[in-house]
Amino acid sequence: MANAKAGPSRLHVESTGVSFKHTVDTITSFLEVVFHTILCIRNVYPATTFTRRRAHGVPVYQSRHPEVRGYLARVVAALSKELEKGTLRRVTLVIKSVATGVPLERFILDAMYMGLESVQGPQKDVKIVGAPSPEGLSLLLRAFLTRLTAMDGQLSDITEETTFTIIAETNDDLEPGSSDGASSPWAPALQGDTLAPLVGHHAPLYSVRAIETGVIDLRMLVQECAVKHGVDDEDVAAAYVA
Repeated sequence: MANAKAGPSRLHVESTGVSFKHTVDTITSFLEVVFHTILCIRNVYPATTFTRRRAHGVPVYQSRHPEVRGYLARVVAALSKELEKGTLRRVTLVIKSVATGVPLERFILDAMYMGLESVQGPQKDVKIVGAPSPEGLSLLLRAFLTRLTAMDGQLSDITEETTFTIIAETNDDLEPGSSDGASSPWAPALQGDTLAPLVGHHAPLYSVRAIETGVIDLRMLVQECAVKHGVDDEDVAAAYVA
């Protein structure tokens, strides 16, 4: 139990920093932008099925297909609830071969939380001392998006038809849920879809960007999987059997 005389809280109504709720809402919207943009720049769907938008001053993409938009909206809504609870540890967008089901690339977002034990109830709307202003947070996310779009030129092309899946890993190991009665977009992840490397085939991880908000910190890594570069091993395929 917290001691009221233990010292000053990081929460302060006169601070110009963002609140916890504002940070969650902004990151939730940001995740949706990131997912749409990855699907476009990595050619999971034809470029003609996307429209150009701007987010945080950076040109990004948004799918025009209603099923893709609906699916991503449901996923992001569920992730938002986990962010607010402080239980979302990692979310990974995995680009997979349609022919084999084997992952070709992983876009990994890790979340880290700062002092959530003091942010409860109405305090979630209180501005936080040391957190960036709304404009400062937008600048951090702008740099993140700029780096993400630039990564497309550093990754080798994918020459086969692909699909994708999104994996959420939580600190409580429970399935992200939806309290609004909507059907859950989640199913148990295949072992081979997760980041855990296969013995002898540990593909390197490339850092995209890390941002520190003082509330929820984010880090993105990208992995080009071994099979994308022609590694042919029965063990690789065996790992993706459900």
